[in-house]
Amino acid sequence: MKRVIIAVAVVAGIGGTVLLQQSFNSADSRVPGVTAPMAAVVHKTPACGCCANYITYLKRKGFEVEVQNHDDLTAIKEQYGIPGGLESCHTTVIGDYVSEGHVPVESIMSMLSEKPEIAGLALPGMPAGAPGMGGVARGELPVYGFTGNGDVSRYQE
Repeated sequence: MKRVIIAVAVVAGIGGTVLLQQSFNSADSRVPGVTAPMAAVVHKTPACGCCANYITYLKRKGFEVEVQNHDDLTAIKEQYGIPGGLESCHTTVIGDYVSEGHVPVESIMSMLSEKPEIAGLALPGMPAGAPGMGGVARGELPVYGFTGNGDVSRYQE
């Protein structure tokens, strides 16, 4: 009888640990309302560490990410119409939209659900505290929207 109680306790403990680990690894960091992976293609240079961190961030938020490494991103920036001054270290294509730099997923989801008449979003540079970047944000992290003809306006902060 004592062996049965010990065996049940061990199985219950292992099962509880597995369930707890699964809850930490899956739903805790995904974007609310996103049940299926969304496809994202990230264009980056091979040695970019913060780009790898951003890719991990996207995956944790429920994106299925394809990575395309390029030695030079100039042609990619031109192809997707990234306006001067909004460039960052990587360019992400999600559906019909472009996301330049370390744009928070919340801004991306807003864009995808609202479907504004823009080409995409940008968080210029590589600011501390942005998704995929270390450190603490020094002030706001402004996200800009841009059109195919180069018009730029504030999208979100």
